[in-house]
Amino acid sequence: MLRWEPDVLLSGLTRYGIGGPATRLARPGTREDLAEALADVQGGPYRVLGGGANVLVADRGVDEAVLVLGGDFEYVSTDPDTLEAGAATRLPALVGTARRHARVGWSFLEAVPGTVGGGLRMNAGSRDVWLWHRVIWAEAMRPDGDVVRVEPADVDPGYRRIGLPDSWVFLRARFHAPRGEAGRIDDEHREFRTRKVASQVYDLPTVGSTWKNPGPAYGAAWQVVDQVGMRGERRGDAQISERHANFIVNHGSANAEDVLGLMVETRRRAHEQLGVWLEPEICLWGFDPEEMRLVGGTA
Repeated sequence: MLRWEPDVLLSGLTRYGIGGPATRLARPGTREDLAEALADVQGGPYRVLGGGANVLVADRGVDEAVLVLGGDFEYVSTDPDTLEAGAATRLPALVGTARRHARVGWSFLEAVPGTVGGGLRMNAGSRDVWLWHRVIWAEAMRPDGDVVRVEPADVDPGYRRIGLPDSWVFLRARFHAPRGEAGRIDDEHREFRTRKVASQVYDLPTVGSTWKNPGPAYGAAWQVVDQVGMRGERRGDAQISERHANFIVNHGSANAEDVLGLMVETRRRAHEQLGVWLEPEICLWGFDPEEMRLVGGTA
């Protein structure tokens, strides 16, 4: 039976280890549980939390109900030329399955945290290769409990975005995954992971890339942050990484106010010095409209 938990600290459910409580939280393990949870909110606002790999939660927390999928939504299955995974499946588990079964085209997700559901929602991947490039179809539950199957053309996927309502909850997806030569695939995965781990930040909590890349006229987001002198800047226990300037790390006791302050100053300098408005790649939960405006976020 579905159970709602009151005042659950979201800092313990996010990779950053930052954030206040959710007013109430449920952990649906079946489609029936999820439909019940959506009925319980009665058309009110809710948020879906996957692995919390790209979410910054405000210190005050969130008023919306929060849903965390598990149970039946966590699996990976293989067919001759496809993979299928539930929305609660961790992306490393999906990628590891692809690698072990010698499936072509999955090295781009090496060392990417989070869940399949979150990856579908954010169109996770590298700069040029995205998860929706591999999708055959995905299923999502609408707020009314109906399940809809969509294909890439239905969601108009782009860089870190898809054209699907945030209120639709991903359930599972099937992916292109043709067989290939095992040795070559193993080498591709190892090489991609080695490069990524060497250049990005994995030794301290982060939520990955803070800003979307602003386009070829300005270079990569980390280059913009570097050019405006924000690399290494610190507020409290939050710091823009010296290794990769598009990551903000938590040295242990950072709070959301620390992180937001670094983001606001970076965005201000980028516009004043370079004429570019940076847009957040991370998801921002629980911040007021003025805070969101200052960092270029959307509710």
